[in-house]
Amino acid sequence: MKKIIYAAVCLMTILAGCSKNWDTHYGEEEGTVSPLNLLDYLKSQPQYSDFVAKLEQYDLAEELERDQNLTIWAVSNEKMSALEALGEDTKFVLRYHINSLMYDNTKLKSGLRVMTFNGKYLSIDKEGEAIRVGDATVVKGNQICQNGVVHEIDQLLTPDLSIYEYLASLGNEYSIIRDTILAMNDTIFDLENSIPIGVDPTGNTLYDSVYVITNPIFERVNIRSEFANVTMFLPNNQVLEKCFDNLGTLYDQFGKDFLYTDSLKAYTWIKEAIFYNNVLDDVTEADITSAFGRLWKPSVQKVDADFKRMSNGRIYEVTHLKIPNNVHIDMIKQLFHYWEFVPDDEKDALFKLNNVTNIEPKDEDKVTFPTIGVELQYRVLRVEGDLNDDKPASIEYTPIMLERNEDGSTGYKAVEVPPGEYNLYMGVKHSNHPFVNVYINDAPVAQNLNVEPSNPWHYDRSTNTVPGTKYNGWGGLVGPVMIEGADVTSFKIKVEFAGLGKGNVERLDLYHWALIPTQNNY
Repeated sequence: MKKIIYAAVCLMTILAGCSKNWDTHYGEEEGTVSPLNLLDYLKSQPQYSDFVAKLEQYDLAEELERDQNLTIWAVSNEKMSALEALGEDTKFVLRYHINSLMYDNTKLKSGLRVMTFNGKYLSIDKEGEAIRVGDATVVKGNQICQNGVVHEIDQLLTPDLSIYEYLASLGNEYSIIRDTILAMNDTIFDLENSIPIGVDPTGNTLYDSVYVITNPIFERVNIRSEFANVTMFLPNNQVLEKCFDNLGTLYDQFGKDFLYTDSLKAYTWIKEAIFYNNVLDDVTEADITSAFGRLWKPSVQKVDADFKRMSNGRIYEVTHLKIPNNVHIDMIKQLFHYWEFVPDDEKDALFKLNNVTNIEPKDEDKVTFPTIGVELQYRVLRVEGDLNDDKPASIEYTPIMLERNEDGSTGYKAVEVPPGEYNLYMGVKHSNHPFVNVYINDAPVAQNLNVEPSNPWHYDRSTNTVPGTKYNGWGGLVGPVMIEGADVTSFKIKVEFAGLGKGNVERLDLYHWALIPTQNNY
């Protein structure tokens, strides 16, 4: 008798537990509960007869009878009429309407991605009671069956493309970025997944060969994988061409040719700045770091906030693109002696002399760099004052660059640079050179600066020179400077006598200046 009572108690406990689990699983959601399997249930509903017929035609119906939990996104006969017009592989589309695992209404949450039978992910979005599945809306959900659930949706689902598939399908208006990315592809033999089918006369194994596409980008952000969940910023040709036109104009403003190597550097930044290893929601406010560690500042770069949904992430259209200054500008540099190419009647507009008794360009040391085939004579701008008048000599200098006039003569124009933070470097003829004060646009950069040591102040023979030489370096670091403004602008450098070192004359021998963008200069 005790055994019977114990068994009854156990049975009641199990039944109570089952009831509790059923209630927990289905909650208070409205819907239909049927003891039938998915296929028999759908057949019992005449409004799904065309949907069932297609499942049977393409040998998918038997999947709905198996001992497995599935989710079916069913469409009514009226909506099935659009199937042929989709222009897609019918079986591929039908498999997109079947998910492994059971997703009743309690499990359908915004941001959920569910893998379908065709290997593509389906995105779920929920607002209040409304549930969107891809581009469709659930109109009759939670039709619970023995081995899964049926949700009726208001239109057929069209499988989303992956970011890679979408990129490869783009038309000529995106040909620059499309071809740039796809040109990095390599097709390699996949030994692990290739099946041996025999041996050739020489004894080598023959395979039913499988080939896979590889791309260096996939190593950081796999835009081809359906298991990824990533973001791409997509620039069209017009955006890219404007970006490069702006670069060319900018280079012309500070006296540098826009070379092939500059183009490669810019394209490298673009390729590495447009891919992200997560799905981005905020693309207009906070700074973002790409999968390659590149900084994207929405205050400078612009995208359309309305994204294109992909099976493995999102694509945002780029509307404005700028290569950051600290990426494409290595050095902005000119020589002080270019002062001599400005006509005398124009000098006062560009240069201001204080307590100067003499100013002239002067040839100094001759040097040869045989490894690079360069021979030159350093030429400085000499600025002299009277040591006995207790008034420091100085020159306020608007940086200029040289250009060739139409008649073949040498002309000049003021250097204009992008606003932002730079490090200012300079070089002088160091021997017995006095201490100096240096200002940019009247703001002090360095006071009582000792420029007498050969390293790094002697001409431009130090700091980041051409490898293996002492040619075309940055010189000595004066200090950080800020060029203010919103657009490219000219600026002024003031160099002032600040006291004697080892020398005994008030004389500045100025060779060059250079601005190097800091990491803060975007």
